[in-house]
Amino acid sequence: MNITEQEKRIESLCRKDLYEDNKNQLIKVWFCAERDIRVPNARAYLYFYDESLSNIIDSNREAFMEYYDALKELLIYKAQHGELYSDIVITLHPNGNYEFRYWFNEERIIKEEYESAMLRSTDFPHAMAKALVFYDLAEVNFKKKYESIIMTFEIKEGEPFVDYYLVNEKGQHKPVYDSNKVAKYGDIISKNISMVKAWLKEHYERTNHGILKDVWKPWNKIVVSVPPSGYLNELEDIHYYLDELELEKDFFLERY
Repeated sequence: MNITEQEKRIESLCRKDLYEDNKNQLIKVWFCAERDIRVPNARAYLYFYDESLSNIIDSNREAFMEYYDALKELLIYKAQHGELYSDIVITLHPNGNYEFRYWFNEERIIKEEYESAMLRSTDFPHAMAKALVFYDLAEVNFKKKYESIIMTFEIKEGEPFVDYYLVNEKGQHKPVYDSNKVAKYGDIISKNISMVKAWLKEHYERTNHGILKDVWKPWNKIVVSVPPSGYLNELEDIHYYLDELELEKDFFLERY
């Protein structure tokens, strides 16, 4: 890749997306990515702005994806050649000149990683209820008349375990899925449980040893009671445990 030619191409594409009234003023384009743009499906964001922060581009223009992809390709190329950057700011001058500035924005990245981790962790019980019961396995036709579905997520000797059962109107514990359907959908059920175990392990590592370890109390078990509505009440339906001792909810409820 010729860096100079790629920058010129990006600059030209960006100018095409400006409204006519904005082409005679100084405009900046900020492209910001995750920690390593080379990671598959790494996210990136792009903003146009001027001193007034006014609406300055027609975001429906087809050119948008062209310069978005070109900027991503540029960062990937630089990373592959020993220059790892997360941010680019392009300054477009009214006289046709332009500058590209590259840097690695550690402060922004840490903030975004923390916020993303917190969102995923607070949402974990809700997401698991949907994954196991309501979305991917809906065609299994689990029994509709029940008081609750009890889901247990546990880490034992470093390994994730998942269990769930149905509590019917008589208080009896029953299998969640219709026994006549389980054999037919066995592969689907197995695949979903494997995915849930992977997510459980990620949630455990993130909150016990990772970026949230200083704000999340240590735990090794979660019990979730899913009501017929499918909507969880954080105070009543979600329970964290450490070695069978239930933890006070204030440590995670304040994150909602």
